[in-house]
Order: sequence, then C-alpha cells, then structure tokens
Amino acid sequence: MPRQIDLVPTPAHVKPKKLIVLSAPRTGTHGLYLALKKLGFKPYHMAEVLQAGPSVVQILNDGVNAEIFHNGKPYGRAEFDKWFADYDVIIEMPFFMLHSILKAYPDAKFLLTERDPDKWAKSWANTIGKLVSRFESLPMSVFKYFDGFAYGMAFMGRLVFRYYTNGYGSSPEGLKCLAENYRNYIAEVKRLVPPEQLKVCKLEDGFGWEEVCPYIGVPVPDQPWPSLNTPEEFHEITGPKMKKAVMKGFAGTMSIVVPALAMGLWYLRKEKLF
Repeated sequence: MPRQIDLVPTPAHVKPKKLIVLSAPRTGTHGLYLALKKLGFKPYHMAEVLQAGPSVVQILNDGVNAEIFHNGKPYGRAEFDKWFADYDVIIEMPFFMLHSILKAYPDAKFLLTERDPDKWAKSWANTIGKLVSRFESLPMSVFKYFDGFAYGMAFMGRLVFRYYTNGYGSSPEGLKCLAENYRNYIAEVKRLVPPEQLKVCKLEDGFGWEEVCPYIGVPVPDQPWPSLNTPEEFHEITGPKMKKAVMKGFAGTMSIVVPALAMGLWYLRKEKLF
C-alpha cells in the first residue's frame, strides 16, 4: 500500500531551505513562525497542518511512524521535497523526524530554542496532553471517527504523547519522563549538528528579533514580536478544528442514531411490544 507522500506529484520547483528549526513544540515555535512570515519568509509549521486536510495529517503520521516507531520507510530528501516544496523554512516537523531531516539537509542552517525542561513538560501536558485527553474522552472519542482530520490528529497525538511520557501520560511520572526525554533531545541535537551550523537560543534568556534576525541576515524590524507562546494561544489555534470535528461528529452520530431509533420503534410496534 503506497504512503500518502507517494501519491504527491514530484514538484517542478523546490524552494531552497534558508533555515531549519529543530526546536520542540512549546518552545516559542509559533511566535517564530509568525515572525518569519512578517519578514517575508514562507515557513512550514504545525499551523500549516491545521490549515490543511486529512491527507497532510496522514503524511505527518506516516513520517512520525517511520522515524520514531520504525513502521515503514523513513522519509528522505525526495519525500521532504514533495512535502515542503513551496516553503523555505521548516519548523516543528524536524522535532519528530530529527535523523531523517539532518540526513536530508546536511548543509543547512539550523536553529534550536531551548526551554527549562520542567516548564516545557508542564506546557506540553497543558496543551498537547489536554488535546489528547479530549480526543480520548466523550464525545470526541466517538466524534473523531466522523472527521478524517480529527481522527488523524488524535492518532498522532496519542502515539507521540505516550512515547515522550514513556506511557505514563500526564501523571507526575509522565511529566518526569517528558522532561528527561526533552533533555535527551537537546543533547542529541547538539551532538549531531556541527556548532558552526547551529544557533542555540534559550527561551528564558529572551527570544525575539534580536536573536533571530542577525542569524538569518535580515534587519531587525520596528514592531513587537508576534506571539506570547501561551496555552490559551494554542487552544485558540486548535479550537476551530475541534469545533468542526464536533459538528461533523454530531451530524454523523445523529445520522446513525435516528434511523436506528426509528427502526427499533418500528420493530417494537410490529411485534406489538410497544
């Protein structure tokens, strides 16, 4: 069975990648995404996935499954060229496919934002963790089956959250595992990427125009940095997709429940049981 990425035509033109961001989600990546757009770049971030359809979610899931869980063939330069052809910056996706990204773009310019591991773990649990919990609780545990996008995101969220919490979820033990796995990821990035190709910024020390613009060779603009990286902001971004999934799930459920009730009443009356 072909992977979803195999169904994407080979692009006639691929934008050169001006920057690849190896940062984990919840480390200022959404603000960076918005900032780079203001500077005239075209970055790919999870926000682009949220604006797309189920096929893009499947591309992401196939890549993560191959990279982390060794289910299928890992992506290479050909696959990434298809996926990111129209973008000149990649954000967040490398966190889930670090080795494949580094192999595909060995000469790239990389950026890594660090965050206090314990604070990162709490932020991850308060955003991705809560989203996963919603998908696994009623009514979304049923409604997601009527929305391909929601089902794909629920599938990925569950796998990734369980992986980084070592299966302990949002429990205290899960938060400890999140923090430790994040420390290990930061150490691995610094071990694998040559220092001359990697700029490291610590979120707690300040992260904005002054840290980013000189590295990518553009002037510092006279405007505020565009994001505060709050959990509320995360839920505002994911909210519209959740609302759409609820509406589709409700309609889909009713399309099954109402005929079933009608059939049940018909049978009861036919057999004179009602």
